[in-house]
Amino acid sequence: MSTLNDVVITKLSGGLGRRSPEQDMVSGLLFDEPTGILPELKLELESDTVKRLASLEDAEALGITEQYDVSGQSVSYQIQQFFRMNPSGDLYIMKTAATSYEDIVAKAMDMQEKANGNIRQMAIIYSGATTFAQTQAAVLAAQTQADLAYADYMPFEIILEGKGFTVDAASLAGSDSENVSVVVAMDLEKASKYKNSAAVGLALGAISKAKVSENIAWIEKFNLTGEGFAKAGFVGGKEIKDLGTLRELNEKRFIFTKTHTGLPGLYFNDSHTCTLGTLDFAYVENNRTINKATRLLRTALLPKLASPVLVDIDGKLPQSVSKSFEGLCRSALEGMVGNQEVSDFDVYVDPKQNILATSELKVKAEITPIGTARKIMVDLGFKNPFGIDKA
Repeated sequence: MSTLNDVVITKLSGGLGRRSPEQDMVSGLLFDEPTGILPELKLELESDTVKRLASLEDAEALGITEQYDVSGQSVSYQIQQFFRMNPSGDLYIMKTAATSYEDIVAKAMDMQEKANGNIRQMAIIYSGATTFAQTQAAVLAAQTQADLAYADYMPFEIILEGKGFTVDAASLAGSDSENVSVVVAMDLEKASKYKNSAAVGLALGAISKAKVSENIAWIEKFNLTGEGFAKAGFVGGKEIKDLGTLRELNEKRFIFTKTHTGLPGLYFNDSHTCTLGTLDFAYVENNRTINKATRLLRTALLPKLASPVLVDIDGKLPQSVSKSFEGLCRSALEGMVGNQEVSDFDVYVDPKQNILATSELKVKAEITPIGTARKIMVDLGFKNPFGIDKA
């Protein structure tokens, strides 16, 4: 059938980039309200109340503007940097009373519970004067909060400011705090106002933007340069260019920013946690991967809690039962493989387990993580196409 000549326009969908919220990017910022703040700067936010932000404008509507960042506070700056790094970010905030760094860290689990366990990574800032020894105590307190969260099926990572940082600061590797990271990076151009604050909002934004398997030091994806972060420095307004010192700080498991010769921009050095680099959970992406798998497996298996389980004449699990539970777990984890968050996984339910005696059904799940190219080694030399001696 012939048609008239015409200009045909087909309406397309998807150009605005709208999508379903990705739970991996849900983050939190816990902060204190400085003492002596002017009444006109008080926030439209009650203490110990969680508020969810979808943009910097949402924060400004509550009164969190640059004018609020006084007396050592940096919450407006941190929120601005979070959304700069991840405009699609999802951020819970909570203000609470605190008289020390350790005191505010102790509120982390309370915030997570008020956010219904939705927070996957949380940054904590404190406006008061803090020594590095007090920061070290805050690291241990933060791990206690992370342990409580994992035991209550709502695991999350904690990002702390390295307040009181000095170049001879003790290593964080022995803190045995695998779910806590310490950021000592700051923008030197902001040193006059935020001298004793670290760029945890920047780190939190990068983490929320990354897949759970991705290292925030990935050069190709995480150039940090932009409004509010232009010159790499350290807490206290320090500028460190000595490569030996930077290597030492990296070995001490601090997170900072640096430049790379031959490439413009600023980048994180790595995604360290406060534990030994030889352990399974030495990096943020390791923890985020296992935390996601934990949540997925629990969600898949929870409907089967207290369900009847058939056994055969010998008291063993029939193949149909063991394979059924394995199938639930596989379905939960297959999406992580498809999204390149894990390389592979294996699930096994032993049919010989004695569920009649224990009322426990044991599942063994193992995931093969995505590797990270922390170093790229190249053998380079000259070659003479004519060989050594062609005479």
